[in-house]
Amino acid sequence: MKIKTSFILLMVFLMVILIGGCKKAEEPVEAAAQEFQWQIDKFADLKILRYQVPGFDELPLDQKKLIYYLSEAAICGRDIITDQNYKHNLTIRKTLDAIVEEYKGDRTDPQWEKFMVYTKRVWFSNGIHHHYSTDKFIPEFTADYLASLAKESEGVQFPLAEGQSLDDLLALLQPIIFDPAVDAKKVSQDTAKDLVTHSAVNFYEGVSQEEVENYYSSIVDEDDPTPISYGLNSRVVKKDGKVIEEVASLGGLYGPAIEKIIFWLEKAAGAAENDQQ
Repeated sequence: MKIKTSFILLMVFLMVILIGGCKKAEEPVEAAAQEFQWQIDKFADLKILRYQVPGFDELPLDQKKLIYYLSEAAICGRDIITDQNYKHNLTIRKTLDAIVEEYKGDRTDPQWEKFMVYTKRVWFSNGIHHHYSTDKFIPEFTADYLASLAKESEGVQFPLAEGQSLDDLLALLQPIIFDPAVDAKKVSQDTAKDLVTHSAVNFYEGVSQEEVENYYSSIVDEDDPTPISYGLNSRVVKKDGKVIEEVASLGGLYGPAIEKIIFWLEKAAGAAENDQQ
């Protein structure tokens, strides 16, 4: 009986030690979790969050390489999405990027904070239209302030077209950025209007809704038992009076970006562990 009692007391003692040890081991983890900043920024109607990825540091090197290569491929597709959202988006973003990089003036001015809120919105939405409503968002600073920022950003390359001056660029961007009536909706769903011409999205150029519908009606094979999805990865435009599709491909529409995507995907394939990956 004494042996049995002693054995029970020993087991209880060991359990207390183990539980105590577990609590001590958990405390630093819990403390680290409490210290981790999930929200890293907040502006307009947006909160920017980040997440912990437990176990990432312990992954084999090839798995880390695979993740890195795939992320680089995705980044190389960013400009494609930005341009598809609106034909002037890349010019606007590159102008804002240049100012953020090299502006030499007062960055404590309240107007600068408003400029940064607008810039972050463009970064987040990949363009100047809201990512949900598709309405164009208007800056809370003036066109004159934007011009002053650009002219105080010396030594940086703005996205100037051939023969275009900085003043020409700013004149081009003024109504695009500041006029609420210009390309106000990325995707129009007002059936009382031409959905193509009243949408700012860059999948069409110089064509009407009727012309687009007639074009696809002329190429769709109604008898095909396994029809393809028409209109994917292309832009419908009118050239020399004829409606055609510009197809996104290596050597075609968005060719330089696609070339970079392929480069990183091939690197990822080299780091893959099996055929499925």
